[in-house]
Amino acid sequence: MEQRAGRRGAVVFLAVAIGLLVAATALFVVLYVKKQTDLGKVSDQIRTTEVSVADQSKRLTTVKAAVADLDTERSQLSTTNAKLRLCSDAARNSVAAAQRSDRTAFDAAMARALVHCRR
Repeated sequence: MEQRAGRRGAVVFLAVAIGLLVAATALFVVLYVKKQTDLGKVSDQIRTTEVSVADQSKRLTTVKAAVADLDTERSQLSTTNAKLRLCSDAARNSVAAAQRSDRTAFDAAMARALVHCRR
């Protein structure tokens, strides 16, 4: 009888141990599946972020090109403005000299106007 009780105790112990191992295995499977799902979500977020970064990089390149074009145009307009100011200054001086009846100043202003206002 003692042998049966000893066997029964061993069987109960092994049954409990197997139950605990099955429960631990189930827990690890659940945790593994959850982590895989989380990794999938993170991977999707990374892909979305990479696409967004690529789009923003393209947009930044386009904006930089537009800024360069505008800077070139600004430079050209500044040059044109400087040339036109020389012309307008010479014309303004010729009008002022004519109003003062100063022939020498008028001739000098007109000479500058002819140089700066030619196109």
